[in-house]
Amino acid sequence: MENFNKLLIQKDGGKRKQSSIDQISNNIRRLYTRCYGTEPEDVSQIEGMVEDVEHTFSCLQSNWDGKKLSFSTMLSYTNALLIANDIFDLDYAGTYGELETELQVRREDEKRKNPMKTNKISREELDVILEHLKENSDTKIGIRAYALFQIIAKYPFRLETATLERISQDDFDKLEDKGIRNFLIEGDTYMKFNFNGYKTNKKFGSREILVDDELYETLKLHMKNVKGDYVFFDRKGEITLEKSQDKQRNNLSVWVKRLLKKYDITASATDITKLLITEIWDTGTTQDKIRFAMWRGHEASTAAKVYATSL
Repeated sequence: MENFNKLLIQKDGGKRKQSSIDQISNNIRRLYTRCYGTEPEDVSQIEGMVEDVEHTFSCLQSNWDGKKLSFSTMLSYTNALLIANDIFDLDYAGTYGELETELQVRREDEKRKNPMKTNKISREELDVILEHLKENSDTKIGIRAYALFQIIAKYPFRLETATLERISQDDFDKLEDKGIRNFLIEGDTYMKFNFNGYKTNKKFGSREILVDDELYETLKLHMKNVKGDYVFFDRKGEITLEKSQDKQRNNLSVWVKRLLKKYDITASATDITKLLITEIWDTGTTQDKIRFAMWRGHEASTAAKVYATSL
């Protein structure tokens, strides 16, 4: 391990404390011993372990040699593998990074306990509102309300839905800098959401989500009535884009609360999001949970701690 420690210190460049370096080294040693039954004698053996992804994945997650690792230990070992991957300049960062995210979800799933703070709105209430809006979608105002609430009730987005600008796929492809703008991209036979700002661009970059078939048909009807650049809430006044988006998000927040109040429900757009994420957390796959968290623009573990409540 001595040579590995030297490489680690050299690559680190003095950023980590010695205690952190020792922990990384010990995690690599323990993992190698778990996987191969002996300590590594040369750095090439550690490099081989990182490259032998299938074996390493199995050894991490299986009941290996009569012992099952906790999710926290698996995460520590995976983090050490990512660092080792960087030291050896290998191409497995994406693979181990995906494992790390999945393990984070599985750990939070294990930690999550009921009863927890319950939701302020139920699936039954949400479905009643959607059906009622659908029945009254034969006017411009009605189809707009149905389209907007479909997004709120199906996708765990932030309030940036209010800032969507309409754009054709051809024009979108020509954009050199999207900045913090958010779009509804219109193709010949599809529509896509594209989010670039409001707490998402720093972590996940540009997020693109295909519109489902039902919402696509609704939006096609609504878009026939849209005259300006914005899908739901226009940008008004000579103010900065940031301030305009603040106003648009606030408009959506107020719109949702007022709509729900008509049905004697005291809840918000965030409460609906909590319901959606809770449903996924209770019944969805690990990949569903990761996908919903990415759509929301945060870590999957945050979904469990903050948004996944009790049905």
